[in-house]
Amino acid sequence: MNVLVVDDQRTARVILGEILSAETGLTVLEASSATEARAIAREHAIELAFLDVRLSFDMRDRDGLTLLRDLREANVRSVVMVSALRDSTEIREAFRSGAEDYILKDELEAELILPIVQRVRARQRLEAEVQRLRAQVFTARDVPGIVGTSPAIQRLREVVRRVASSDRAVLVTGESGSGKEQTVRALHALGEAPDQPLFDVNCGALPESLVESYLFGHERGAFTGAERRHEGALAAVGRGTLFLDEVAELPLALQAKLLRVLETRRYRSVGGTTERNFDGRVIAATHADLAARVDAGRFREDLYHRLAVLVVRVPNLGERRDDIPALVTHFARQQPRPLHFDEGAIARLMELPWPGNVRELRNVIDRIAVFCDDDVVTAGSIDAILPTTRVSSRPMREIVDAVLDMESEGDRLAAVERALVDEAIRRAGGNKSEAARLLGVHRKRIERRVQGRSSSSG
Repeated sequence: MNVLVVDDQRTARVILGEILSAETGLTVLEASSATEARAIAREHAIELAFLDVRLSFDMRDRDGLTLLRDLREANVRSVVMVSALRDSTEIREAFRSGAEDYILKDELEAELILPIVQRVRARQRLEAEVQRLRAQVFTARDVPGIVGTSPAIQRLREVVRRVASSDRAVLVTGESGSGKEQTVRALHALGEAPDQPLFDVNCGALPESLVESYLFGHERGAFTGAERRHEGALAAVGRGTLFLDEVAELPLALQAKLLRVLETRRYRSVGGTTERNFDGRVIAATHADLAARVDAGRFREDLYHRLAVLVVRVPNLGERRDDIPALVTHFARQQPRPLHFDEGAIARLMELPWPGNVRELRNVIDRIAVFCDDDVVTAGSIDAILPTTRVSSRPMREIVDAVLDMESEGDRLAAVERALVDEAIRRAGGNKSEAARLLGVHRKRIERRVQGRSSSSG
């Protein structure tokens, strides 16, 4: 432990140094002025300081009290003031400024000094033990909803643990189906107000005309059809979490209003005249490249930087293939009847490409639970249920080769995408949401492709 002795009189420094030398494990550093003491505090971690109130022969000089405040700001935990005078006003000011104790120079004896040192050391050991136990509890805390032990998922858990305790906005990124929603729920559960609401707003699913009212609320008569007052998501969330799913789809006009909420923590309902406080936390999620959206003028750069203060990237299933057995077991336990996957079944599932990520894997397990008659699932069971919808890595390479060898000199990627969209819509019976699920993309992407084709043909 480093102990700093600050006194302009060498005799006092020598007396304190000799007393402190009787205590093992101490390194005593000396300073004769406030300037020298500040320099030592910058270079060394000081746990305890003995500080003279007056650092000159001028009895009006009380630089020691100023230095006391400086040392406390420099994280010197314990400071003992030393004075030749018993001045009650001075003593009160010392304690108000954070002094640990106050002793007189004619009382500089081992019987008084060493118990102070031992008390400080005992408290520091106790604080270190508390910090160690807290770290153990924090490390041991499970991150709910995040399954797996792969390096990628362990990194995700660590990031979630760190980010959860902050009240800053969070941006969760990752491919469709990778588990962004579960990550948001984990952030909320480990946050400061897990008992408060987690309010989910899908920015891509709401009509643009209703998004503002849904988020901010509206007053009675604010627009046609507003027959009564409506509390929006910002009010409903309380001190909880506002989850803006697919935030890339938020209209530009509302992006500006959301930015103001993040900056001022205040908002106004549609048709309202008074501002209200927003006490919750905003977590946004998207599978889109927001930086590219900013470059294209489709997303506000200032909002992007405000949301991206804390970024949590969720790995796709291809980056965490070792977690597939654990995920299969996890989803199998959620089925209404017991399912056991043998080694061949697990091996078969691990070799599939999974473009739809964890969501697709979960859907496959649900499908197996319905259509597989046996409680023991084999590779043959999987192939029988998914004969045409899954493609292993070898046929995928064959498809890639076939596309690259196409005789057409046009846009091969566009042609393949059109064919995939058409086939997905056909298999889904015209249902675009189901087609999007089959392809592992967002419904709006399907709609844009269909609309783009219609406008070009017209």
